[in-house]
Amino acid sequence: MEIKAKVFKRKTGKSKDKWITRIEYYDSVLGKAKTMERQADRRANAIDERDRLINELKKSHGQIQTGERMSFAMLADICGERFFKRAVIVEGLKIEGVRSYDTAQNYLTVLKQFFGKRRLGQITVESLKDYRRWRLKIGSRRKEIVASKKFVPVKLATINRELAAMRRMMRFAYGEGWITKDVFFQAKMIDTSAEIARTRRLTEAEETGLLAACQGERQTTYTRNHYGKIRNVTANISIDNPHLKAVILLAIDAGMRRGEILKLRWEDIDFQANLIRIVGTHTKTEKARLAPLTERVKTELYRVREFTPGEMPFPFAEFKRSWTTAKRIAGIDDLHFHDLRRTAITRWILQGQPIALAGKIAGHTNVETTMKHYTSADADIVHAFTDKMNAVHAQSIPDASESEFVN
Repeated sequence: MEIKAKVFKRKTGKSKDKWITRIEYYDSVLGKAKTMERQADRRANAIDERDRLINELKKSHGQIQTGERMSFAMLADICGERFFKRAVIVEGLKIEGVRSYDTAQNYLTVLKQFFGKRRLGQITVESLKDYRRWRLKIGSRRKEIVASKKFVPVKLATINRELAAMRRMMRFAYGEGWITKDVFFQAKMIDTSAEIARTRRLTEAEETGLLAACQGERQTTYTRNHYGKIRNVTANISIDNPHLKAVILLAIDAGMRRGEILKLRWEDIDFQANLIRIVGTHTKTEKARLAPLTERVKTELYRVREFTPGEMPFPFAEFKRSWTTAKRIAGIDDLHFHDLRRTAITRWILQGQPIALAGKIAGHTNVETTMKHYTSADADIVHAFTDKMNAVHAQSIPDASESEFVN
């Protein structure tokens, strides 16, 4: 690009006796000529400023002036329109946008809350560190937690995901020439090794209680106001929630994610071959895979089909309320629905399946993901490992009656 530069001393006006650096160039994006001026007290400083501006213009292909006026909030709006938008699926493949649209919008909201009014050029490595400290201070920004006005610590994994979204935005700005350096390249701000992997799994006793909470009878006691008198009333309630029971079993036995279960279609279930086809558009990795179909899952799906003759077994978008109720009835604390998937994968490995095969059935593209997040080294795994070692040792030690050292 052609750049014209001039350094001179102004003789009139508000900047009289100041040294002026004037840069003229052609903005190929806007299709018009542009002029930049900076002032300094000394000629040497004006020359240094001239060289700096020319260097930045060459690096940014003439877009640095646009970037100097752009705030982070403006960049967030542009990125929201460019790539943080709802996914567009063509022939079963995502060609643009993001699947987790709501999650991406939540990231943008909290990032704009901190960086919104800052100019892009003012965001430094120290700014990113300040953001991480600020996020730890304000805690979780989930809607229900904010509404309750309670402080809940935010996880490092959440902050890392937010910074990963910001990294994509800042590198987009760098590619457009709005900034001349990549702040995320200068320092490692996203440290996934510091994240604490969740290891919670469902025990067999908890599984029995959870499934029982989906079907059967139970007693409940509630308070009733009868003509001004408060009474405690005990009633028998019949529970039959085949949908929730099938959802839970699909997670425990087939290792399916919540979204994969809710998007499941009857045509994806092969009752004869005992398998489930999970199409690529429904998976996190956008790759199709097969999942096992156990007999108890088939039994519950047959029951669901009696109530749901439509295209999908689960014609609802969420089951959080019934899931919470089932946990309360079963007396289970600190259990996330995704923990059921971890339970499934860990059980596969305990049953003797190779980690690589378990990861493939689970839909992981990297075996390290299976090892880090889904094979928690808890008591069951350690006991199984110990039993195998004891069995090997028992075979290698000769029987005392056959030993040559026995008289």
